[in-house]
Amino acid sequence: MKKILILPLLISICFCLIGEPSRYGKTYDQSQLKYYYWDRSYTSYYFYAEYRADSLYKAGFPENAFYYYRSLAYFYPLSYKGWWGIIRCFSGNFENLDFQDSEILIEKLRNSNYKEVGLNEGINVLELWEKQLPSITKAREERAAAEKRKRSDNLYNMKFVRHDGILEQYNGSDSEVIIPLDVTVIGPAAFRNTSVSRIVFHENVMEIGKDAFANCGSLKSIVIPDTVKIIGEGAFRQCMNLESAVIPGSIEVLPNNLFQGCSKLSSVQIEDGVGEIQKSFVGCKKLSAITIPASVLKIGDFAFSACTELKTISIMSDSVIIGRRALYGTHLENKDELVERFGAECFY
Repeated sequence: MKKILILPLLISICFCLIGEPSRYGKTYDQSQLKYYYWDRSYTSYYFYAEYRADSLYKAGFPENAFYYYRSLAYFYPLSYKGWWGIIRCFSGNFENLDFQDSEILIEKLRNSNYKEVGLNEGINVLELWEKQLPSITKAREERAAAEKRKRSDNLYNMKFVRHDGILEQYNGSDSEVIIPLDVTVIGPAAFRNTSVSRIVFHENVMEIGKDAFANCGSLKSIVIPDTVKIIGEGAFRQCMNLESAVIPGSIEVLPNNLFQGCSKLSSVQIEDGVGEIQKSFVGCKKLSAITIPASVLKIGDFAFSACTELKTISIMSDSVIIGRRALYGTHLENKDELVERFGAECFY
């Protein structure tokens, strides 16, 4: 994986939904730490996750560090560290605070214990936010105006072949694409093999079809909007430069080959509400850690097979059914624990 020392984690800005609700309200009870692996030479999960997050970030892997910062925010929402770390990842070590939900994360940091622990960095981030806020507000207004103009441009809209709300094909070459307001379904293979790197959705999009964004080599990050209920097989397969993805709980089933062959995918958030993971992540070689929410009741055969760098998986339910070789080819630090809980068949 290419090392990135100060560039921001682009998870929030490459796939955008106007008016999308915040994804940072979810927290876990500390009793659920039993589902998380941590080196017991550390006196608590907090100190273990803090060490892993900071060391991974300093080594140039913000996508991997984000998993541990997010875990700290899940379990210790009143502590500054998780929120501070998430902001750090998204802003490129606090260089640019203009990213989706930045104002919500800043408020989380403001309400944390940073004053109690004497964290000067927390004060500095909040001061930086106040300094950057006028330019951030102006930039967001300009982007919104540009998107509005683009949506009303007839020549631009001619690039989209659509019928009865289904976007059947995109014939343009833009790197940034703004979905027309009358589209409710991104049809099968609509963007396959295009150079698109950023998609701006709206609240009417409810379905993403089979192979819709397959082989889009310029995509580096996606946030699937909460309005999407159905996603087709292979929707993002073979997106070779995709590094991070957020999957909302509105999608009940993650289908076969959803991210198959996304060899640089290293950061994945599956939100509560997803019920089944099929053979979705085969060959995601750079995926190193992932949390499976308690809503997931079935993990299919070969779901995470050939994820050769997967070392940590936190499965938040004891009643989940795990298929044959779902974890084949992984190198999990908590393998023995998972074999005891779910049987050896999920590995062999």
